[in-house]
Amino acid sequence: MKKYVLITGASAGLGKAFALELARQGQNLILVSLPHENLEALAQHIRLTCNVSVSYYETDLCQRTNIEALVAWLQAGRFEIFYLINNAGIGGSQAFDQADTGRIERILQLNIIGTSLLTRLVLPFLLKFPQSYILNVSSMAAFSPIPYKTVYPASKAFIYSFSLGLRAELSALGVQVSVVHPGPMPHSPENQARLSRHGRLGRMATVPLELIARTALQRVQQGQPVIIPGWTNKFGYWMTRWIPWSWRQPLMVSMLRKELTPTV
Repeated sequence: MKKYVLITGASAGLGKAFALELARQGQNLILVSLPHENLEALAQHIRLTCNVSVSYYETDLCQRTNIEALVAWLQAGRFEIFYLINNAGIGGSQAFDQADTGRIERILQLNIIGTSLLTRLVLPFLLKFPQSYILNVSSMAAFSPIPYKTVYPASKAFIYSFSLGLRAELSALGVQVSVVHPGPMPHSPENQARLSRHGRLGRMATVPLELIARTALQRVQQGQPVIIPGWTNKFGYWMTRWIPWSWRQPLMVSMLRKELTPTV
């Protein structure tokens, strides 16, 4: 029987890093991403270089009907899924009074509703195994209010809370739930441009994608519920715990304004 790891947002960034690391470990993969993101080429590359089985499915997880169609495809293919990585998510930096309402809706639909619905619908696959895993990708943004990030930090705070609650509920059923909190990641030209505006501080806070993926997967195997990769992120986490928000707020406003695209 072939067992599979299902990864969303798998075509680039952290999702791709998860896929490559798991393939090196000999895991069979189901990759999910938006259409037209060269997912077929990535799947073929992994098959040839790692000698594992790789299937892929292109869809927009912001739509409930698309999530249901994905699960129907999994059922029709009789895939045995023992590991779900909910990596797909969107964010960005923008003043809230200038934010497009459609963009706000997509963040909420994908980061909160899409993750919740897919987890529920994939759960019957996971419960077939005596031990299975869910890894949800949150963010360091989950631990503190962040100005100029619209609803992204709140959506990631949901993932944090959702994951820990689900872990407590599903552990007796053999499903281990973990949540990883990456910091800034240069996974796209837009992200790289925003991080570059922070100068040295931005570079220090950035952890390589490969290290995040490798660390997260190791910690899952060790049974760790909350995973914070990189010493700078751990330091940032403790800062949010010990420094009052009233003290951090002016610094956060000053820092995050730098991420906004300058008007010409």
